[in-house]
Amino acid sequence: MQEYENYPINFARGTGNVFAVPIPGNAVEALNANNDPEFEPKGILLERLRVMLLREMIAQEMPDHYQDIKTSVPIVRNYWTGLQAPNPSANGGFLPVVVTASESPRAARIKARLGQVNPNWRQQLDSLDPNQNPAVFQVANAEFLYLIVEDSNLNGSPAIELFGKTEIGDTDNDGLLEFLDANRQPICWVRWPTGFPETTRFHPDLLHPSFNRDGFANYAFSDPLDPRKADPGYRIKENGTRVYKPSAIAFPLVISSGVDRDANGGFGFGVRLFHDLKGALGEPNNQNSKYKLIPTSASVADVVMPVPYDLPGFPPLIMCDPWFPRTDPTRRLGAILDSRLFEDDITNYSINGAYQ
Repeated sequence: MQEYENYPINFARGTGNVFAVPIPGNAVEALNANNDPEFEPKGILLERLRVMLLREMIAQEMPDHYQDIKTSVPIVRNYWTGLQAPNPSANGGFLPVVVTASESPRAARIKARLGQVNPNWRQQLDSLDPNQNPAVFQVANAEFLYLIVEDSNLNGSPAIELFGKTEIGDTDNDGLLEFLDANRQPICWVRWPTGFPETTRFHPDLLHPSFNRDGFANYAFSDPLDPRKADPGYRIKENGTRVYKPSAIAFPLVISSGVDRDANGGFGFGVRLFHDLKGALGEPNNQNSKYKLIPTSASVADVVMPVPYDLPGFPPLIMCDPWFPRTDPTRRLGAILDSRLFEDDITNYSINGAYQ
């Protein structure tokens, strides 16, 4: 995860981009600096694009939910971040600058491995209700963790060599392996467990100048992928477009449930490993809220994020949101749903000095 902090993103021309380069040098903000109170400068919009593409790539390279893995074209979605450039044709006017990025080799390898074992893996999961079949989705989560480690290196050697045969198995006999705990139960994980109550880490310098606004919230570490705070939730102005502020980022949560089972037959983690409903609302009490998952997905990689440059004629901004829903930490991934089931679980947050 630390390697991603300085990972380069190569912008590519998105669908419908008529310009010779992904982002022309003469591109300007779509909102008028003089007339629009929610105007943001070009530098922040470009940095936001980098952060959004980077988060999306992390989700595809380190999936914890099957819908993190994209199978439809474009594999990495097209983004318009509020920039436009003069029309290169004789018609004049401005056209939106639409960019994307190429699918990473690692994401392609993980997807290919799933397809080799079961070409219908996605359709089978799409046909099931996670509330009625929790164990199926939990085992799939554990299989993704194995595939990620299998495709990783540590000090020049395959990381999978660190694990013995007794620590690996196939509990559902589908050809995909999982890491197993001492009770032969699959070990699951959450990439960004921002709902886990022990993830907030505080800055050691409480006199740091960045703490001068927003009160106590700024004492927490923010996202190391976003040092310039380009995330849409950091917008200071809120004139008609709701601002949803992010919280502290969390490092991955790896969790073993032991022998517990829940009422629906799933492994008793007691922690939210995935969102239950496709198209879940970020504000469940507001049916008109634009902050939500897209209707076909339960992945935090598919969050509709309101921004002031969602202009008529353009689709809304869909981005990877580690803090969905930003309105309620108890509904985020990693949140403890059943303390009775969770009380004897083992996680990487409570061993090997992870709290320090």
